[in-house]
Amino acid sequence: MPYQGEIASVGAAFVWALATWIYSQFSHRFSALQLNIVKGVIASVMMLLLLPLAPASELTLSWLHFSVLAFSGVLGIAIGDSAYFASLKRIGPNKTLLLESLAPPLSGVLALVALGSVLPLQSWVGVIVTTFAVSMVVFHNDGQAVNWSGVGFGLLASVCQASGVVISHYALVAGDIAPLFGALIRLMAGVMALVVVISFVERQPFKALNQNLRSLSRHNFAWLMAAIFVGTFLALWLQQVALKYANPAVAQTLIATSPLFMLVIYAVKGQRITRRALFGTLLALVGVSLFFIR
Repeated sequence: MPYQGEIASVGAAFVWALATWIYSQFSHRFSALQLNIVKGVIASVMMLLLLPLAPASELTLSWLHFSVLAFSGVLGIAIGDSAYFASLKRIGPNKTLLLESLAPPLSGVLALVALGSVLPLQSWVGVIVTTFAVSMVVFHNDGQAVNWSGVGFGLLASVCQASGVVISHYALVAGDIAPLFGALIRLMAGVMALVVVISFVERQPFKALNQNLRSLSRHNFAWLMAAIFVGTFLALWLQQVALKYANPAVAQTLIATSPLFMLVIYAVKGQRITRRALFGTLLALVGVSLFFIR
């Protein structure tokens, strides 16, 4: 099929934007930790059901690679995704997704520091352009005071996700581990860390979580399941197809168009889109593309 990888890249960007928007509808019903646990448990079950389809040779790993993946899960999923949901609750899906645009440049900088990779001048220009574009939208006074805690959580999410990508990439490549198996290990490690943390920071968390789930109508529960399926399975599958059949630089750039699709969702829902938001989103995409395209 012509342009299969490019189509999958655009699809991955769209479904992640859609999942983010759906999650934002539940961010006021659950705490960030509760929503992360629900997502992690259900997504883990889904992955376990698909795991038998993975080649048996790719389901073995050393204790070192397991530890590295588990640590990246605690960092990227337990901390990063919880911060992401906390940011969604405070500043909304569009600004949260824009802050996530900082993850690719952060990954490059972290790879430079941790792995000794060299960043060319064009990538540094991409870092500056992306940072400027995101700041232009996120810190703009649009009639409301800047929610600094929301921005902080969004930045924390980007840092943790970028760190998780760099760390898990090492284990997946060095251990020749199937992406689905690696994702499952990261998810389960993240969920176990969340269970420990929520037991200390929230009062009767599992009773409250059960009550919040029971309070959902069948319609809302179906939407939550859709967000988990779309954001975990469909996005992961499309991302793998994109990286396999398209030029990696083109695939990464197209996947980074999620904030643009969020603006489309806003338009469909009849929400106002400012020129600053549109220009800043396009400029952030240019910055990300500078980081990948040579």
